[in-house]
Amino acid sequence: MSSLTTTLASLPATLAEGIAQVGGIGMSSSSLLICVIMGAIIAFILAFAIGANDTANSFGTSVGSKVVTLYQAYMLASFFETLGAVLIGHKVTDTMRKGVIDIDQYENKTAELLYGQISILSGCGAWMLLATFFKLPVSTTHSIVGATIGFSLVVSGTNGIHWHKILRIFASWIVSPLLSGIVSICFFVLVDHLVLRKSNPLRSGLLVLPALYFVAVSFNVFAIVYEGSEFLHFNSLPLWTVLLVSLVLGLLVAMIVALFVTPYLRKKIIAESAVESAPSTANSVELGSVAQSKAALLEYEHKQTKLSVSNGSNGHHAPNAVAPTHSSPKASFFRSHKPEDPQAAKLFSFLQVMTACFGGFAHGGNDVSNAIAPLVSLWAIYHEGTSKQEMHTPWYLLFYGAFGMCVGLWLLGHRVIYTVGENLTKITPPSGFAIEFGAAVTVLIASKMGLPISSTQCKVGSVVAVGLAQASHSVRWHTFRNICLSWIVTLPVAGLLSAVVMMMFRYFAL
Repeated sequence: MSSLTTTLASLPATLAEGIAQVGGIGMSSSSLLICVIMGAIIAFILAFAIGANDTANSFGTSVGSKVVTLYQAYMLASFFETLGAVLIGHKVTDTMRKGVIDIDQYENKTAELLYGQISILSGCGAWMLLATFFKLPVSTTHSIVGATIGFSLVVSGTNGIHWHKILRIFASWIVSPLLSGIVSICFFVLVDHLVLRKSNPLRSGLLVLPALYFVAVSFNVFAIVYEGSEFLHFNSLPLWTVLLVSLVLGLLVAMIVALFVTPYLRKKIIAESAVESAPSTANSVELGSVAQSKAALLEYEHKQTKLSVSNGSNGHHAPNAVAPTHSSPKASFFRSHKPEDPQAAKLFSFLQVMTACFGGFAHGGNDVSNAIAPLVSLWAIYHEGTSKQEMHTPWYLLFYGAFGMCVGLWLLGHRVIYTVGENLTKITPPSGFAIEFGAAVTVLIASKMGLPISSTQCKVGSVVAVGLAQASHSVRWHTFRNICLSWIVTLPVAGLLSAVVMMMFRYFAL
């Protein structure tokens, strides 16, 4: 933090030496290049902070459910985050750099816009690093929008701020966790009724598994291809072609799962269960999540047996019988009281990882804009010589932002991964699949709409919703409270830091 503070403090004097006081757009290319280089350095710091904080959300639930290890999550996240950033990141980047403030009012104030972009990067980067230090999963979308408003208020007051678009962004922050939670809980309830509540969950899961792969693959392929990458010419494909390709690929994957994956999983799970129930290990102390799930399931079945025995023809309970739970039909439909079967839960492990990969792809497409949008504005000013911001987002700047995110993930990502993956609620492969898919659906749709939602809120909304629907009904509300408080303070703090940096620029350089 001290090095970052020193860098930020020295920026005004450094830039003042390289930029002539021209007041308009007559800045030399060498002076503009100095600003672009300084902005690129700070943008990398911001991308690093986003990787350490927000990128960790993509695979936090997979690590929490013990489906992948921490380093496996790092490798998968690095690949899919970068792929998503390069292929679909341009859409949200354009919204972030053009949609929050009126660029036209800076047509003759190129220097102020240029300094403003550096102020945005500085304020947001400083706050993200501080939040990561305290293990707070804050929203980088909140940070960048707040920082943009902070610099604009210093330069132009309330003039030029697109308040209606900001209100739309505010609405998306409220809608995104609710929508993500609703989608996730719907999928979890569907899996719960079709698989987990059945008398033979393993058999039911093997029958349902191809259909789940069909839905997951078809949707994610459609979301990626429809109005997709310009570089791969996906944007020129008509709707019927995208639908056909998505359904065919989904059907192909479902057939492969039904013909090859399902028989393999049946043999593997049954063989593992035979080893676990061998006489040499039957009386040993069972540790780990699988053993705990077995114990909970056996206890539940024992209680159900006692209830059925105690309920005689007279309808009275035996003295030592366990009383049935008095839940309303609606509550019982959404909230299961039966613990998950560990054999059936194993069916969802790869499905959760696949969905997490799609979620990482969506996160890279959405959140790379937070680090790169101000840098793209700086590059557009340098490349075009004006502040009109007419150029498209270059792919190499998207890749640069994705690289910074990956470095931050590998070095500091573990600090936030455990907050999302373990400290909110207990996550298992079935619930993890529902969480990942609900969040991925919400983020991918928002990316296609050019709406800069918070992927952090999507993931947290899904985790809380599914946590309430699980048999344990356990959500650690104190952790959720701290996360919500961090969301509230993020926008004003980032705006204040950006405004302070911009005021320093006005005092020293403008």
